[in-house]
Amino acid sequence: MVLPSVRWSKALCLAAVLIGGPALADSVADLRQICRSGHNEPSSDPAQIIARHDKALAACNALVEHHGLTGEALVATLLDRADLLAPGTGAAYTQALADYGRVIALAPKTAIAFWKRGQARLLYMRDLPRALSDLNTAIGLDPSQAEFFITRASIQASLGEPAKALADLDRAIALAPRLEKAWSFRGLTHFSKGDTNRAIADFSEAIRLAPDADDNYRFRAAARRAAGQEAEAAADEAKAKALSARDAGAPAPVTRP
Repeated sequence: MVLPSVRWSKALCLAAVLIGGPALADSVADLRQICRSGHNEPSSDPAQIIARHDKALAACNALVEHHGLTGEALVATLLDRADLLAPGTGAAYTQALADYGRVIALAPKTAIAFWKRGQARLLYMRDLPRALSDLNTAIGLDPSQAEFFITRASIQASLGEPAKALADLDRAIALAPRLEKAWSFRGLTHFSKGDTNRAIADFSEAIRLAPDADDNYRFRAAARRAAGQEAEAAADEAKAKALSARDAGAPAPVTRP
């Protein structure tokens, strides 16, 4: 695996190539498309993921540092670059926070910037107090986004406040009742409190919404086992294994009556 610092240096070199190579990037529009492409087209090939990431980061760098972007174009590009850098460590993560901060300075009512910075603080640094502050601001600016409430619920749960987490998840489900992850996370939160019946109900709804997501079968199996439903738990575990094997391209396990 390439270290984040090495990838960052490589991306700067690639940026120089992109700037000087019109065959690779003829216009700002081309660079914007490449910059955004780092978040698209998931792949199971690590080398392909790294190559796409580095090419996208190089395009983002070229746009920010050499094309004089302003206004919405600069804000969008900074957000794209920050999203690419946030999973890194050291200088990469620091630059991601700086980019989110720059967006907030340029457009202080951009709720998504606070949400993304909060997510980065939660997921990659476990800076829970600052993550919570960012999510409070994001929700204050735009309380219509279910994803904001799900992220804040994750922070609340990590802070040991399941009641607040459940309140946020209730709000997320009210806003987006077909959002599977809200049901799944609410099921996990109920399960962590020992409320297996509500957990099973939430996992069942998550499965109805996303029947091919193997994790929800595993979660429901754990809740069913805790509730003493051994046969149902075993069936869920078998389904999860079959889905996982299918996704990995392996033959599904044979179950016998």
